[in-house]
Amino acid sequence: MHDLERGWSLSFSGCGFLGFYHIGATRCLSERAPHLLRDARMFFGASAGALHCVTFLAGIPLDRTLQILTDLVRNARSRNIGVLHPSFNLGRYLRESLHRHLPANIHQLISGKICISLTRVSDWENVLVSDFQSKEEVVDALLCSSFIPFFCGFIPPSFRGMRYVDGGASDNMPSFDARTTITVSPFYGEHDISPKVKSMNFLSVDVTNLNLCLCSENLYLFSRALFPPDVKVLGEICLRGYLDAVRFLEENGICDRPHPCLSLSPEEPEALVCPWETVSLEASPGVAAWPMKPEGDELLDHLRLNLLPWDESILETLSPKLTIALSEAVKHRGGYMSKIRNFLPVKIMSYMMLPCTLPVESAVAVVQRLVMWLPDLPDDIQWLQSVTSQVCSRVVTHLLPTSRLAESLAHHGALKSVS
Repeated sequence: MHDLERGWSLSFSGCGFLGFYHIGATRCLSERAPHLLRDARMFFGASAGALHCVTFLAGIPLDRTLQILTDLVRNARSRNIGVLHPSFNLGRYLRESLHRHLPANIHQLISGKICISLTRVSDWENVLVSDFQSKEEVVDALLCSSFIPFFCGFIPPSFRGMRYVDGGASDNMPSFDARTTITVSPFYGEHDISPKVKSMNFLSVDVTNLNLCLCSENLYLFSRALFPPDVKVLGEICLRGYLDAVRFLEENGICDRPHPCLSLSPEEPEALVCPWETVSLEASPGVAAWPMKPEGDELLDHLRLNLLPWDESILETLSPKLTIALSEAVKHRGGYMSKIRNFLPVKIMSYMMLPCTLPVESAVAVVQRLVMWLPDLPDDIQWLQSVTSQVCSRVVTHLLPTSRLAESLAHHGALKSVS
């Protein structure tokens, strides 16, 4: 919770492809309580949370951010086995996107304003990085913070000569002072801006500083964090982030708007169920109202089917700009070939041919990765040799006392038998 006298910070958790939630929450704060973002002492982030903080501080427009994320999701879902396909390279996509869209002076824009959570491979300790000397260092830190071992690869990336992996492995909700930090997470738990469980009879656990409710909804969300759903579902999660931020502002007396309560239905996990309270909606200063009810909009039509019971007054609570940007981002722009591939007979045929096509595609993907690996090959081989020698020395250190003790016991036993 923020303290006006002591100042406040914001922390965004790592959440994989559910980073859409952070966009919705930040959009709500920027529209309804801009001082929370403008006057924040520090922004903290791990993995997807760090990526979101950097893109926000870089001033990348909302529509471009959403388009980058939806392109990533479509790229991950375009293959028969999704992100597990050998040709899908998350690290490569992130590196190219960050170099393309981040400004050249991004290190100057974010230094001292953001702390990126990293997990050091050598001792598995958490490291918070705040100062950067170049754009390349920012990209390296973000790639390290987003690297999930085995899921993204086997050799961790490096930052300033040290190897790091996903910051969520050691601290998924970083902060200096939890009492003055506004925490944002798309998972059900006890955080400031997060989905709330209505029942009080539930258990929760803290995993790397992230509070999680033990419920089936979180299991579903975790699976979607690694294996992305359709972009329409992610659009709903983005809107839920906006609505949960509205609730946070209202509960703390910052925003006089009704607080909607969203929860995932246990029977239909992909549907967002929202029992809206019957309250009057009054427009807040500075928040635009819908000029008209959008009809035929693909995203809103999907929301009308999945937000039950549906109330058209939801359009007065949501951000028009965010909803329009989401609607544009989720529109299908694949062309005729993409539509043909989505036909059921074509999909069935592609799955039937998978045993024949997958080995060929895997071989091509391995060759491409090897070619891309050549510039980093000497450093990676040296690091692997260092890690192997350290592991061997530790094993020998642990085994030597045991072997010596065994030899000593055997020697004493032999002496007793002789006597």
